[in-house]
Amino acid sequence: MKNMRRIYAALAIVLLLSKTVASGQTENEIQHNVSYKGPIIDVHLHAFHAEDNGPPPAAFCVPVSSMIQHYDPKDQWADVVVKKSKNPDCEDPLWSPETDEELIMQTVEQLERYNVVGVLSGEIDFLPQWLEAAPDRFIPSLKFSLPADEMHVDSLEALIKTFDIEVIGEIGNQYHGIAPNDPRMDKYWQLAVKLDIPVAIHLGSGPPGAPYLGFPKYRLKFSNPLQLEEVLNKFPSLRMSVMHYGEPFIDEMIAMMYTYPQLYIDLGGIMWTYPKAYFYEYHLKKLVAAGYGKRIMFGSDSMTWPGLIGRSIDIINEAYFLSLAQKADIFYNNAARFLRLTTKD
Repeated sequence: MKNMRRIYAALAIVLLLSKTVASGQTENEIQHNVSYKGPIIDVHLHAFHAEDNGPPPAAFCVPVSSMIQHYDPKDQWADVVVKKSKNPDCEDPLWSPETDEELIMQTVEQLERYNVVGVLSGEIDFLPQWLEAAPDRFIPSLKFSLPADEMHVDSLEALIKTFDIEVIGEIGNQYHGIAPNDPRMDKYWQLAVKLDIPVAIHLGSGPPGAPYLGFPKYRLKFSNPLQLEEVLNKFPSLRMSVMHYGEPFIDEMIAMMYTYPQLYIDLGGIMWTYPKAYFYEYHLKKLVAAGYGKRIMFGSDSMTWPGLIGRSIDIINEAYFLSLAQKADIFYNNAARFLRLTTKD
């Protein structure tokens, strides 16, 4: 009788384990369903003016790729975008605040709600207004693009020191038709090495129809991270993050991260550009599966819609294939390491 009870008990355990595995509720799988609740570093935050993305209030749909699904070129793309921003089709649009003060206040509210410190990219004449609102929530980063911001390297160094700038970026040369390896940037890369200050460069998609929205020289081909190869060879001590992870050049990005182990990436904006299923399967899952979960950083790319911060956090927390430890790396540890702050790993 004892033997029979042991057999029944063993069968019960087997059945329970089978049921648990089948329903995805193993200990490992349960961990994947847990949301990260710790501190977050958002390495991709913008100090914009309220009207920088069109007359406020303007609606924003997530994912962006579904906001305008078809277009007849008999119309002006900019007019179509503005019209849709006033009358969106999505069920739960985000609306931009109407004033700079409201934009700053709502952004700070999001940062405090989710326990976020943001690397704040902005122009030197507007950054102080943001920093004064919540100095403990922002890491100042200098927005920089050629040709508009081209200056003597000594002048840039003076700006960085005077305003306690901790990151150079977003470097938006791509919007102006300038390749990542343009030699005009060499003196600025050298300055970043000299000051031991990290840089963040835009490689990837801009807004839909970017060449028709005020960026006529924007070229998608300059998203390819392979064009950074000579830069990283010339300046091996440069701390560089690729914003938007060079999307859509995922395989090239993986190859660059393999060849240049100092290279980091951030997810800014792309997680809400495409439907989650696409972003998960063909972007994030692939980058993690390749072994680079320790160099992927969280970024909301919040501009004039502060609600993008919370939406972006949810998208990463809902990634079914990420463990809690992997989420902690993406949300905090990797950025802390890149910025040389205190890490939790």
